[in-house]
Amino acid sequence: MSISYQESLNKSKITSAHLLLLLTCFCLNMVDGYDVLSIAFAAPPLATEWDLQAKTLGLLMSAGVFGMTLGAIFLAPLTDTLGRRKMVLAAVSVMGCSMILSSRANGLTELIALRVLTGLGTGAMLASLTALISEFFPTRHRDLAIGVTLAGYPIGATLGGFLAAKIISIYSWQGVFMAGGIATLLLVPVILAYLPESVHFLMRRRPHEFLATANKVLGRLGLPATTFTADTGEAIARASVRSLLSPSRRNMTLWLWSGFFLTFGTLYFLLSWIPKLLVDSGVELSIAIYASSFFNLAGALGNVGMGAASSRLGLGKSILGFAVLSAFFMLVFAMSSLETSAILTLAALIGFFQQGALVGFYILSAQVYPPETRATGIGWGIGLGRFGAVIAPYMGGVLVTRGLELSSLFIVYALPLAAAGIIGLGICRRYLNDEER
Repeated sequence: MSISYQESLNKSKITSAHLLLLLTCFCLNMVDGYDVLSIAFAAPPLATEWDLQAKTLGLLMSAGVFGMTLGAIFLAPLTDTLGRRKMVLAAVSVMGCSMILSSRANGLTELIALRVLTGLGTGAMLASLTALISEFFPTRHRDLAIGVTLAGYPIGATLGGFLAAKIISIYSWQGVFMAGGIATLLLVPVILAYLPESVHFLMRRRPHEFLATANKVLGRLGLPATTFTADTGEAIARASVRSLLSPSRRNMTLWLWSGFFLTFGTLYFLLSWIPKLLVDSGVELSIAIYASSFFNLAGALGNVGMGAASSRLGLGKSILGFAVLSAFFMLVFAMSSLETSAILTLAALIGFFQQGALVGFYILSAQVYPPETRATGIGWGIGLGRFGAVIAPYMGGVLVTRGLELSSLFIVYALPLAAAGIIGLGICRRYLNDEER
């Protein structure tokens, strides 16, 4: 069934059902981005009210990232067993409820636990949405659809900052969490209406009335109904984490994890240190904040740009090109003058290509793994990659403490980003059956 379905899908046109699905996934990623960074928005008034020291506040901020890592590694694989739609519904419900409860938190321990819960939902949902989108769009549009979906995350994070500033002035830090929780839960009926279950999943796992459900989904996509039911014994047996490290996939998986680690590490170094390093170099705080905003907004465009570029040039060449160009502009940034126009332009260029390169690994992980282990593969890549998100900013702090200047830091972190581009190209050339890649 999967072959005939995929062939029919590849020949089909984009319908309103595709667009509604894409819009739903984009909005889910927007609230995802807001929920993750809500602690950063709430931190100033929260620290004042609870008299939190910087070290304690850092622990609170790390709780969400820790939860995201656990969610991606341990919950996202359940998507291949329970279904994409059920996992997204569960993740959104956990995120929304934990955000609302966070607004009522009475102490540090309680808020840390709730931030971990929010992160668990976020980590599970990112992998589930990537797998779902990749299984609903024709191959010629798949990469772009994933890029558009993931662009919602930085847009939600950036716009959330402007919204949070208004909310805090009226409702303090509690309002930041409450607004995010309500917005997240409002998407539950949208998911029920416009987020169907993956046909690949239905025909492999065969839940109750799977054939009727699959044909209903096919009808919404304008595709012919099916009566074929394949033997799923092999697929079920392979749907485990061990399958990612089977002899035929071990090297590919380890290289893919390395690519996620390097790109996540560079991203979080830049997110964490751009404002501080610029201020320490004599740049006005307002300009440093603008540079960070330009980095994020351009990153959203870079997500879409990667999807468009990979559809035309091939995924491997696009990952390499985006990573190398981002590394190049990091080197230019290190050697340029600290004029406002140069800072903002280079921050945008670095954000566009760096975040685009990271999205390239999301797209790659959705292609190299079969549907029965796709969410597992994506989840483990994201989860292990986030260890780079933890280590890289910390190492940046160590290097700053030892007296390394802004220019030297950007040179140091440009090198692993270029290496990630080479890794992405190598995986595509060896493991993707596409002559153009």
